[in-house]
Amino acid sequence: LWPEKGRRLCSHERIWGIGVKVIDKIDGANTLLIHIGMPKTGTTSLQNFLYLNNGILEEYGWCYPVLMDGEMEYWKQWELEGSGNGYDLYDYLIISNVKSEWDKRMDISLRYLKDKNVILSAESIYEFEGDKFIAAVKERYAKVKVIVYLRRQDRAIESLYNQRIKNGTEHRTFEEFIGSDGIPPNFLDYLFKLNSISKIIGKSNLIVRIYEKQQLVDNDTVMDFLSVLGIPLDRNNWERSSMKNISLGGNYLEINRLINSIRGMESHMSEDEGIDWKVKSDFRDICAGLSNLYNKDQKECGFFTMDERERFLRKFVEDNEQVAREYLHREEGILFYDDRMDYPLYEINQSSGIEADMIRIFTEMIYAQARRITNLVEKMSRDVIGKFMMKDVWQKSNNRKLMLFGAGYNCQKLIDILGDISGVSITDNDKEKQGMVFRGVTVSYAKEIMDWLKYFVIVTCQKTEEIEKQLSGLGLKKDKDYVLLKEYGL
Repeated sequence: LWPEKGRRLCSHERIWGIGVKVIDKIDGANTLLIHIGMPKTGTTSLQNFLYLNNGILEEYGWCYPVLMDGEMEYWKQWELEGSGNGYDLYDYLIISNVKSEWDKRMDISLRYLKDKNVILSAESIYEFEGDKFIAAVKERYAKVKVIVYLRRQDRAIESLYNQRIKNGTEHRTFEEFIGSDGIPPNFLDYLFKLNSISKIIGKSNLIVRIYEKQQLVDNDTVMDFLSVLGIPLDRNNWERSSMKNISLGGNYLEINRLINSIRGMESHMSEDEGIDWKVKSDFRDICAGLSNLYNKDQKECGFFTMDERERFLRKFVEDNEQVAREYLHREEGILFYDDRMDYPLYEINQSSGIEADMIRIFTEMIYAQARRITNLVEKMSRDVIGKFMMKDVWQKSNNRKLMLFGAGYNCQKLIDILGDISGVSITDNDKEKQGMVFRGVTVSYAKEIMDWLKYFVIVTCQKTEEIEKQLSGLGLKKDKDYVLLKEYGL
């Protein structure tokens, strides 16, 4: 077994299929297992598998819960399959800092933990303030374990760079990328990461697995993960998704990088950022699809030359040896068994200056056309809906004057649709807007209007709860005396 390493079988290891595998199984019930990645270690496939097979997992006392009450919308299902069921919990604590939502989702987790083992997964935990997140979970629930998959540092950073080019967040060259602050702090400092976590939950509760084919059970992250859960691997009714996380290769990688450079400068970001991201997503999907179609036989490639790769990995030798001894009990101190250094470089036909500029110019033209088309479709849609709404409003108004409630962006949008606003009044609850001339109409202060019943009111604000209470208190009834602009899709 790996004779090239002269490696002997240790007493704590056992045979599983082919090769030697160290399997730290989880014993006992009511365990909260947090899977934190790392990124580019088969995380998306694993999260998708856990979501699809939750029913079978429950037969073995495990569950991969959706941390929300009520019916799940389609976009939420997509997020669960792509980001993991623990992402919201992480986001509300670390990124958004919405404690009420964090508490709500932790309470749901605790409900499941009463009679099951629970799996939470989000690779974002690995990238940023994971120790803070794990500590907060530990405060709410004592029996916490964490599992992390580590990948050889050179392959991890190359794969991360490829992914960022694909998802549109990186436009620098690889050399610029690895020398920048774009890499998450301590992303490749595995000893630091593991020590930070073990201080919170204890070494015995931290499960470290290695993302290498010869170290994964059945050469597969999913099967390896199931082995950690103690679930038999010989079932034939596991459901697998056909969704694959395709890496970009060759010229498609370089083209995508140049496309990203257009959107990479803040000075170029337009007000229609949402449209730009949709176009960027299309570019990504097209490049990934064509790369998969025309680079099917492409071998594993990299960005480091052999010498660069060896120099890069030397920085991690001592820490990796310590990780192997302390967390995997390997006396010989070998963390990664794959010693390959001769990965071929991505075959990229370097573009000339004019070719790169042409890609940027045509990309910008596509962005501009997309914005024009979207704005045109939205205008046509608004015009049609606006005419329908005004027909409905005139029928309900019984010849009363129109009052637009809310002197803001939506009011302006409605006036653009109406065109002729003679005889229309505008009011607002903000006294600071009193006397302001809005498209030729002087805004009044809503609380000084004495006779509301002589008006038919169109509430233009997006948030209407307080205004509806206000109008109801004044004796006005919805659909009889007022309507909400948002309910017409405007």
